[in-house]
Amino acid sequence: MYQIEWAGMARNHFKPGTPDRIRMVVLHATAGSYPGDFNWLRQGGAPGREVSVHYYIRKRGQIFQLVADQDIAWHAGVSRWEVDGRTVYGCNDVSVGIELENRNDGRDPYPPEQYAAAVWLTRELVQKYRIPPSQVVRHLDIAPGRKTDPAGFPWQRFLAEVFAGLPDAPSLPPGEQLRQRMLDVAYRAAGSGLPSAWPFFTQARAFNLGMPVASLIARPPAPRPASAPNDRERALALPDGARYLVEVYARDALFAAVGPDDALRAGETINRLHAVPASPQRMALLEAIFRAADPVNGFQPGWAFHQYFLQHTDELGMPISHNHRLAFAPGLNFACQHFALDSLCSPVGQWQVIYRLSEIRRAAAGQTVLAGLSRERAAQLAQLLLDDLFALRTGRRYQPDAALIQYALGEELGAPLGQPEVAVIDGVPVALMPFALDVVACRLPAPDWPLDRPLPPASPFGRLTALLSGHRQLVTGVLRLSRIDGQRLPPLPATTAPLLGPARQSQPLIDVSLFAGDGEVRRRPIDTILLAPVPGPTSLQLVNAHIDARWHYYIDHTGTVFRLRHERYIARAARGVGLPAEHLDQRAVVIAVEGSLEHASPPLRSAVQALVQLLRRHFQIHLDRVRMIDYTSNPTLVENDKH
Repeated sequence: MYQIEWAGMARNHFKPGTPDRIRMVVLHATAGSYPGDFNWLRQGGAPGREVSVHYYIRKRGQIFQLVADQDIAWHAGVSRWEVDGRTVYGCNDVSVGIELENRNDGRDPYPPEQYAAAVWLTRELVQKYRIPPSQVVRHLDIAPGRKTDPAGFPWQRFLAEVFAGLPDAPSLPPGEQLRQRMLDVAYRAAGSGLPSAWPFFTQARAFNLGMPVASLIARPPAPRPASAPNDRERALALPDGARYLVEVYARDALFAAVGPDDALRAGETINRLHAVPASPQRMALLEAIFRAADPVNGFQPGWAFHQYFLQHTDELGMPISHNHRLAFAPGLNFACQHFALDSLCSPVGQWQVIYRLSEIRRAAAGQTVLAGLSRERAAQLAQLLLDDLFALRTGRRYQPDAALIQYALGEELGAPLGQPEVAVIDGVPVALMPFALDVVACRLPAPDWPLDRPLPPASPFGRLTALLSGHRQLVTGVLRLSRIDGQRLPPLPATTAPLLGPARQSQPLIDVSLFAGDGEVRRRPIDTILLAPVPGPTSLQLVNAHIDARWHYYIDHTGTVFRLRHERYIARAARGVGLPAEHLDQRAVVIAVEGSLEHASPPLRSAVQALVQLLRRHFQIHLDRVRMIDYTSNPTLVENDKH
């Protein structure tokens, strides 16, 4: 049983109403973090962006009520939905809105405490106002194309748990439940969600483009104040003057023009990037697609990597990672960028030498010869690239003999796109994992079965195709979502190998210092670590990271560490903040941290502690020399900060 704390609104940004108006529940994500997003909502937003909402749920599971249920809050904006058999335009009048504290980037998790509170509150509202399943929706459902929240929320699981055991519980065949959960997993891995009857998905399926990779958004021109949410508006302005929605799939990107309200118009033509000739429009699309995967570098047409991409787009697919540095051997580093269907790498400084992961794996198997790589070195390099890919996309270690990895490589399903998840469908536990060209499923002996443990010999292993061709049974053979012919393939042979490699204990370090430039070399030894809380979002901060050369490291809210500059070069942390520049520039390693450390998530706090400890040991820095820069008000050094 949860307690609802009354907070109220500081401004009356709502209209009086009556309880009988309530026919919907709408879930949102704040695109911010507590307490900034909560205070912003409670104040009613900003001039020109007046907002309100009925409920706010913190990551810790606390539930605040800001507007009484019967009153009309301003949370849905321009929206449309079928309500009790009629189309409603402007869903505020018939709905209750729930905001979830979340950065809404598809990577920020919804902790179990918050998720459970959302299930409880929604279930209470559903029973109290007799709301059917079809009228519990996300913001992205009622404002498709315009909104993305709550990005990354486990929607199909949520609906099933809200209505479990209720008279109005959805009654779907197990196969259809499984199909919906698979699509939900695939779109959440891309940091998005799948609205009902979404035409981009229909088009992607028709052209066999694979799974979604990213749903592009327009970055704000400058960081918003930490107290105000950063709405993820989806429409991008291109050089032709029009505004477009852009979705990136494994094999290609789709885009369509939107109207003045940034909503997708009925019957609007959906275009493919492959069909766009060389033009400013194509260049702008490529820049946006690469910038989504690599905020630091974007698309660089003069780079050998990206020239190679233009010549081999069909084999590589769309980009899914930063261009970053990997340490292969003492004195030998590789530049690497992962794509949906393959990965590229080059020895640092030998930019015209480009290896593909698929070729390296063949060389390691003795099937081909690559200049400059012995068979042994090819095997080591393939392992390094796959370790990196799995760390970035799945949070797990690459284990070559793992059954699911062997299956995905053998079937050429492309890169893994997200972490495996477990769903219980009609009482049957199933592990789901999205890859670039499919979602793979495996029936588990129990819902809590460790995925780094071998399956019992009798457990079927599957890929899920037939569900799109009319089959509605929870089959036990091999099926794939991306194929629609209903073909059944045999399961894998029995194996004593685990299903997947073990989970990593921490997020990976992404070294994007490769193209930062040499900069000014230090003249004094490092004796200080400076922590600099910054508002984010990460993508916007990293765009300018190499330009201002202010930080050596950046840690985002998920705990991922980006290395921006080598420690041998100074970072200009003091520029523009009135602090003793000579001391900071010459002696300090500077770590930027997304958000407030006071309210940091456990992964972020753990990553900060681990990096600080590593740097302290390496440079022999005393704890008293770990300090904080306060950029938020009067720039100062906070002495002896022990965060």
